[in-house]
Amino acid sequence: MGSPSAIRVEGLKVAYGVRGGFFRRGLSSVRAVDGVSFEVAPGEVLGLVGESGCGKSSLGRALLRLVPVTAGSVQIDGLDFLALRGEALRRARPRLQMVFQDPYGSLDPRMTVFDTLAEPVQAHEALTSGRVAEQVYNALEMVGLTRAAARRYPHEFSGGQRQRVAIARALILRPLALVADEPVSSLDVSVQAQVLNLMKTLRRQLNLSMLFISHNLAVVRYVSDRIAVMYLGKIVEIGPREAIYSRPRHPYTEALVSAVPIPDPRRERGRVHIKVTGEPPSPIDPPRGCAFQSRCPLATERCRLEAPVLESLGADGHAVACFERGPGKV
Repeated sequence: MGSPSAIRVEGLKVAYGVRGGFFRRGLSSVRAVDGVSFEVAPGEVLGLVGESGCGKSSLGRALLRLVPVTAGSVQIDGLDFLALRGEALRRARPRLQMVFQDPYGSLDPRMTVFDTLAEPVQAHEALTSGRVAEQVYNALEMVGLTRAAARRYPHEFSGGQRQRVAIARALILRPLALVADEPVSSLDVSVQAQVLNLMKTLRRQLNLSMLFISHNLAVVRYVSDRIAVMYLGKIVEIGPREAIYSRPRHPYTEALVSAVPIPDPRRERGRVHIKVTGEPPSPIDPPRGCAFQSRCPLATERCRLEAPVLESLGADGHAVACFERGPGKV
């Protein structure tokens, strides 16, 4: 039997209660994540893409138990993460860490970089002050910052440097896996490339597994081994990176891929861009059947009545949730 997956998610659901109606008395439920399942192998990067509001960030935060989980399971290296309580949960925390979208918002402005990086070490490891300092300086050097940075505060850094500090904080406890939630979306394009290259290098050096969340398909293609496409709380397609880009099967994936510009003016002028009309349905009142059916050019009566499930398209792990593009369909 092979080693367990770094991350294994089965039937994960996250719902938020919201008040609405006259005088906001009614209580409804937003299905942010609706029965999602996937695995991330040791050392693999799984990219998660989808438009704003599809549930990507809720999924990432649910893995770390930063939001309540309604149903499902999350296993980290074979350990049932959602079942842990108290001291057992505290001991397991270092296995999975997170890099947030906004480094300025995720770093305490009143703490120096040294204190920010030392805090998780002091909470989880019984080390002398000298050993703690050694780990802090090693973490800074690992992300391309000097020891002098330890004495400074977050506001004294550029956006890219702050994100490097956030990455150092996430990696200082040597996690098995990392959840990166839009880690470069708030940065300038030139700085994005530097941070992405850093993450690729660290992934290779540390054999780090990663769930990389982004709405930018070009960025996800650059860093990921496999890609999962999410729509209204569900994964509608998942597969190897090049399979998703060269032969997308779900109509929503086709539209996303066609919107990514090609850095070749001649090829770009000759491309057919697929436009998705309308707005995503409300997660408070999702449609019966396929969630994409109201915007899909291929929708049939069956799509309006039944919800498709992910079905495998072959041995490469490519799977799609679509009646018209599933196994045996063109």
